[in-house]
Amino acid sequence: MESQNEGILINGIRDRDDGVFKYLQVKYQNGIRLMVLEMGGSPEDAKDVFSEGIIALIRLIDREDFKLTCKLGTLLYALCNKKWKQQLEKQRAASNYHFRKLDSSPADDFSENYDEELSRDIFWECFGMLDTVCREILKSYLKEISPMEIARSLGYSYGYVRKKKSICHNYLMKLIENNPVFLRIRKDEKITLVG
Repeated sequence: MESQNEGILINGIRDRDDGVFKYLQVKYQNGIRLMVLEMGGSPEDAKDVFSEGIIALIRLIDREDFKLTCKLGTLLYALCNKKWKQQLEKQRAASNYHFRKLDSSPADDFSENYDEELSRDIFWECFGMLDTVCREILKSYLKEISPMEIARSLGYSYGYVRKKKSICHNYLMKLIENNPVFLRIRKDEKITLVG
């Protein structure tokens, strides 16, 4: 009987049935939340990990060769656990990199600070030229909100958010590359490098 219920859930996931996703959320999200909190994460981390686990589950179930060899809840837990451990590893690596960078850079490097500030100004000026949807999607990505959560909060499909993010990112890069200040800096740097 239980395998029959899991078969219904798997078909519901393949059909993108909202009811099935709500059921998974009600049944498993608290367990994932507890796991993330016990491993040093926040409630927001837990939400992200659960969303990423659901996305990984969808991708797995969508494969033609997919066969469920354990309980669906166990599989979802394992996927979320792996996602959270990967996130912790990235945080450790970023922290180590940041520490090494601080340790090896001179205390008062005015030119580097100026370059960083100028780059930030160019970025935000170009960012402000994007349409509202692009800004919302890219801002959410900058905050490391999962695509599934972005889609839910903006009322778009997951696929639309992923495609729109790519289009917006490419357009933003073109705006930056064609920014007059950026072009001048690039030209000046080439002259400096050659001379």
